[in-house]
Amino acid sequence: MNRKVLFLGALCGMALVGCNGFGSNEGKFAQVDNETIYNEDIDLAIMTSYTGRSDYDNIVNGILTRSAVVSRAVQEYPELEENWKEYSKNMEDRLLTLVYQRFYSMDKLTYSDADLKAFFEAHKADFADSTGKVEFLDVRGKVAERLLVEREAEKLKAVGDTALFVSSYKREMVQNTIKTVKEKYPVKVEKIVPPNPEGYYEAHKEEFKTAPAFEVYHVQMADSSALAKLFKKPVTLEKFKALAKKHSENRDTYENGGYVGVVKDGFALPYGIGIINGLGEAFKGKPEGTISPVLATTATPDRHVFYLVREIPPEVKPYDRVKGEVENRMLSEGYLELPEDYVLISKNGAPYITEKQVAQIFDEEPGMPKNNNMRDRIIRSLAECASFADEARSIGLDSSWEYRAFMRQTRDNYIISHYDEIAQAKIAIPEDSLKAYFEKNGNPVRPKLSYEESKTDLIDYIRFPENVLKRDYYFNYVINAKRPIEETRKNTFSNRIKVLRNARKERIEKEIWANAKVKIFKEGFTVTQEPAGPEAMQAAADSLYKARDYEAALEKWRKIRDYYPDNDTLFAKATLQIAQIHAEAEQYTFSEAEYNAFYKMWPESPDAEKALFSRGFILNENLHKDTLALQVLEEFQAKYPNSEMLKDVNWLVENIKSGGKLAEDLMKKIEAEE
Repeated sequence: MNRKVLFLGALCGMALVGCNGFGSNEGKFAQVDNETIYNEDIDLAIMTSYTGRSDYDNIVNGILTRSAVVSRAVQEYPELEENWKEYSKNMEDRLLTLVYQRFYSMDKLTYSDADLKAFFEAHKADFADSTGKVEFLDVRGKVAERLLVEREAEKLKAVGDTALFVSSYKREMVQNTIKTVKEKYPVKVEKIVPPNPEGYYEAHKEEFKTAPAFEVYHVQMADSSALAKLFKKPVTLEKFKALAKKHSENRDTYENGGYVGVVKDGFALPYGIGIINGLGEAFKGKPEGTISPVLATTATPDRHVFYLVREIPPEVKPYDRVKGEVENRMLSEGYLELPEDYVLISKNGAPYITEKQVAQIFDEEPGMPKNNNMRDRIIRSLAECASFADEARSIGLDSSWEYRAFMRQTRDNYIISHYDEIAQAKIAIPEDSLKAYFEKNGNPVRPKLSYEESKTDLIDYIRFPENVLKRDYYFNYVINAKRPIEETRKNTFSNRIKVLRNARKERIEKEIWANAKVKIFKEGFTVTQEPAGPEAMQAAADSLYKARDYEAALEKWRKIRDYYPDNDTLFAKATLQIAQIHAEAEQYTFSEAEYNAFYKMWPESPDAEKALFSRGFILNENLHKDTLALQVLEEFQAKYPNSEMLKDVNWLVENIKSGGKLAEDLMKKIEAEE
């Protein structure tokens, strides 16, 4: 599970997909440095993975590797363990709710482990795979559904469809459980009262004005052309009123000369007129006596002409009149800062969740938008979790193996994520420099993000490896054409940064795992700790190449570039090797592009001569791009006049210029000799 389990992965709501002692027991599976892995940790990982037991070795190796990283992290930074102990208090209710909803409710359908295990043992053959093998935990959910169907056979008859019956049962159970648990363990979400609303009002007075208003008369008619003819020339108010009495089709206003009264721009007008489009535009800033053009209404298909008696400018509303509006705005925009001890949720009349705990959640989820709407979501979720956690404790789920394993897994996530943050902080750009860059450029790739949300992007963007930028630029020379390399930086960053970030994390993990002390207690299970580091990776890549496993060799050399993008020597060697392997694998388009990247990036390298020749040869011989091949080969002639390969280059140049005649003559000569 990724870092999001710290909050988003533990959101309540019965929309989740676990609970007592029927795991593989709490026995030790392995010891990795100072970390102990239990059998139940493996069980949980298998149960929550997409692949399940079929991917057993990879799942286990992943857990062992993570444990090695956790051990190293805590050794280097002991404060991570202390920080986790403090934060774990903020996780108990959420993880208990997750265990209750996912396992006890949805997976086990609230049946006891004993009942499920007994039913499984009695019907084991029904759940076995084609080999006859089956593990209880792998099919526990299916066992629960079978047990339900047998115990509710009479109800099933009324439905007929087994799948429909089970899904309906689950849906009804969820609805009833939410209602029952909330009633049994009530909590109160406290209303947030914004601090100092009067101060906010004073700072934003101009935003709390009355709407522009106008005192007006009107004439309403269905025939817009006839209406327009009445007012081809300006008229006095008395004349307007007379026309209204004679022609207006609004029964509520015509007897009074079409008097509508004082109306607000953007609001519905009385007497069935409705909202008038363009009223403010017609009268704002205009003198008394202005007559509007023919205007439409939202209420009827009729049209209107208005006479302006006077304009009433907007006025600032007094605080008492807008107090509620001020508080609502403070709660709806941005993020309302509250004191740490501000009580957000209470239980049994006592404070239960404060702003401090919600702030911790935001701190642990840097990608989560920090606004009042998200805080409301978090509060509602925490309130529900508070009720479900009490129900979970009442039935002993706080002693379940799933809860223990989830808590250990979440601890590992917490420590690993913070270890990565500390590692990145070591190479971080000074805050003042980073802020100055943001003020000048913003976030180059995600411009809508704030400064705080952009820090990771900014650091990686400013320090984006030049080797990666140049290689992508020269490799894609057809697309980039004559564009300056700087114009491609944003696009290359967006395309490559996720790969580089993952590679950076993966490299650290592999290096730690390679040097970890591992003891396996599980009988029959062995692990392999492959050597890590650039030398080991190069040796592995060479070995794969010699075995003619081209795809695996290419993958390894690509990893070397991604793991060590700032190591110029390694990057150059990997690029040349990749170009050569592509050529041998007859992937000529890729090979030619890689050779181009190598030569353009390292033109003074001892291998530049080989790269330029190889590119020219492939363009001519394999890709049949003779015009470009000629350019490349003529560049070779100019730069390497003393090369041992010059004779071959000269022949290729002459052959291209002859339209292939030299090659034809050579073939005829060979055939004649044969």
